[in-house]
Amino acid sequence: MTPLRKQYIDHLFLRNYSSVTIGAYVRCVVAFAWFFNKRPNLLFKNDVMAFLVNLRKVRKVGPASQKMHLAAIRYLYTNILKTPEVTAGIPYPKVPIPVPDLPTGKELLRLFEVTKDPKHEAIFKTLFATGLRVSEVIALQPRDIDSAAGLVHVRRGKGYKPRSVMLSPWLLDDLRDYWRMVRPSGPWLFPGYSDPNEHIAKSTVEGAIKRAAAAAQIQRHITPHTLRHAFATGLLDNDVDLRTIQRLLGHSDIKTTQRYLHVSTARIRSTKSPLDTLLEE
Repeated sequence: MTPLRKQYIDHLFLRNYSSVTIGAYVRCVVAFAWFFNKRPNLLFKNDVMAFLVNLRKVRKVGPASQKMHLAAIRYLYTNILKTPEVTAGIPYPKVPIPVPDLPTGKELLRLFEVTKDPKHEAIFKTLFATGLRVSEVIALQPRDIDSAAGLVHVRRGKGYKPRSVMLSPWLLDDLRDYWRMVRPSGPWLFPGYSDPNEHIAKSTVEGAIKRAAAAAQIQRHITPHTLRHAFATGLLDNDVDLRTIQRLLGHSDIKTTQRYLHVSTARIRSTKSPLDTLLEE
């Protein structure tokens, strides 16, 4: 590992970036350096622009990936090499807001019913009932389920920001049934299968929900994050205000939460057309 790469990684680590983000940023910067076969301190703004244009025109990289490459390169020049002018003025690409194809209530019930592994079923229900990220669910410990207060405490939220969400009585009953059946040992609510001292892997949950969706004959792309989307949209349909949803989801920016306005069809259906108002008068 070169001294520059180590300095870059250490700086990201001290800023509390997640290991996933650090790995992605490093790959982006390495790709940038390899593209020119030069050290980053020998490259300039025109080189950054040329690399980004190549990503889009030649490699056909999507706008979200383009944005990450620029963010990683900008971090390097701004915080490590102390030459922010190299990336100054280079705009981030517009990233279209994806509209998830959410499962219906009946499809969700089928998903839970066909899941035979009690641990997987408990995880799926926790994802939907709390709106937590899959990384937050798998990092839950038994002490985080606060039945007395009716809360689930998220101590390992994104950006290391703790928060609490409501604990559904139905979910609490399901988690108690899961606990009686599985009796998990170790510190985690959902331990791994090979080592109880490690929590279940994110990839294991992703594979499990994919298989469950196929078994339930759901003709949609279902991931753990889909259940988080379904949670947020369900709250919006039940007239929960955006600020509350923002806090429950752990969003730093209300704009991130506002995208669910594009998904909620219940609000659209309940909105009265001006024609109705005119004719009623």
